[in-house]
Amino acid sequence: MINLKSLEKIKKCVVPLKSRSLIKVVGPDALKHLQGLTTNNMNRLKDNQSTNTSIYNGFLQGNGRLLFDSIISLDREHHNGNPKPISMASGSSDNSELDSFIVDIDSSILEEAIAHLKQYKLRNKIDIIDVTENFNVYSILDKTYKTVRDDSLFSQLEKEQCSVMMDPRHQIMGVRLLVPNNKQLAVEERLSKYESKDETIYNLFRLSQGIPQGVKEYQWGNIIPLEYNFDLLNGVDFHKGCYLGQELTSRTHFTGLIRKRIFPVVVKVQDVESPSVMDEAIIDPSKPPKESLLFPKRILNALNLEHPPSDSALIVKNVSPKHSQQQSSDEPVKVGNDSEIKTVSRSTDKFITGIHGVGLAMLKVENIDIFQLDNTIVHDKTNKELTVLPPCWISKLTSLQMPPQQVS
Repeated sequence: MINLKSLEKIKKCVVPLKSRSLIKVVGPDALKHLQGLTTNNMNRLKDNQSTNTSIYNGFLQGNGRLLFDSIISLDREHHNGNPKPISMASGSSDNSELDSFIVDIDSSILEEAIAHLKQYKLRNKIDIIDVTENFNVYSILDKTYKTVRDDSLFSQLEKEQCSVMMDPRHQIMGVRLLVPNNKQLAVEERLSKYESKDETIYNLFRLSQGIPQGVKEYQWGNIIPLEYNFDLLNGVDFHKGCYLGQELTSRTHFTGLIRKRIFPVVVKVQDVESPSVMDEAIIDPSKPPKESLLFPKRILNALNLEHPPSDSALIVKNVSPKHSQQQSSDEPVKVGNDSEIKTVSRSTDKFITGIHGVGLAMLKVENIDIFQLDNTIVHDKTNKELTVLPPCWISKLTSLQMPPQQVS
C-alpha cells in the first residue's frame, strides 16, 4: 500500500536510482565502437563537448530487435581537463587520444551488456570497465520546472565533480546526476531542499508519462524499438549511417509501418477528473501545463488498485464518431469471467507491466484518438476498465513532421 497523503502535494523530489549500473567505454576507438552499436548519433554527443549532455540510446541485435536501452554521457573526469593517467589493456596510454563515455543501464543486465560490448570489440582500441561502484545516480523530478532554471544549484553540483544533465528522453523527467562516491554526502546536503523519495515513486511517475525502461519492460531481444517510442523519446537518429540492427529500424520508420505503440494507462476510478483536462496544454507546448503536481487525482485514486497481469490481452475500442467502425480481422475476445485468453499474439493489444494501478500497454495506433483520449475505451478480460493517460511525447504525434532531434 502507498501512503496517498505523502504524494498528494508533491511537486518535486530527489530519487536515488539504485537500479542503475554504469559502464565506462574508454579508448581511441571508443566513439567508433559505440557509434556502430547504438541507435543514436554519438558524434552529436562528442561534438557538443559538454559533460552536462547525454543522449538516449538503444543497443540492438543484428535482426533489429532491442537488447537494452541506455543513457550515454561523456565521462566528466576525462573531458574536464584533469583525467587520471590510464594504462589501457589495448596498449594506448596517451590520454589526449582517448575518448571516454559513461553508459547508464539497467543493473539486471549488466553482465549481458558488457558481454555485448566486448563481442563486437574486434580490434578496436578500447577498454570496457564496470564503474558502478564509483558513482551514485540520482534523478530530480520537478513538475514546476524551477530546477532546470536554477543555475546556482547546477554550479554547486559541478563544483562537487557531479555530471549534471537533463534527462535526454523528455524534459518532464527532470535532471539526472552522476555523483562520485566520495562526494555523496556533500551533494545530499546541497539537495536537502528536495524531499527524498524511493525509486518506486520515480518509476510510477515514469510509467505515467509513457516512458519504458529496463529489461522488465523492454523484453530483451523481442521488441521493435519504434513500437516502444524510441523515435518519440529522442532515441534514434535516422541519418547517422550504419549500425548493428539498423535495417529493420529504418525500414519501419520510412515505410510508416508502426501499427502499435506503448501508451501509459491507469486503472479507471469513477468520478475522477478526465485525462482530457491536460490535452490542451499537451497538444500546444507553448501553453503552460495546468498541473504542477507530480501525480494528479486520476492517478492518486488508483494507486492502491490492482492492475492487469503482465502480458495479458486487452480489449480496445475507439468510440470517436470519426473513427471507422470496420470489424477487426483478429478473432474477437469476449469480456467476462467465463472467457479466457490463452495466448497473446503480437497483433493483440496487451498490458505490458505496471505498479500500483499504473502501467504501460501496447495498443494499436488506429484505436487511439490523440486529440481526445477519452474516446479510447480499454478493458481487460475481467472487464476492468483502464484509462489511457496523456503521455509526455503525445505532442509529437499531432504533426506529420517530427520536430528536429536535439541533444538534451
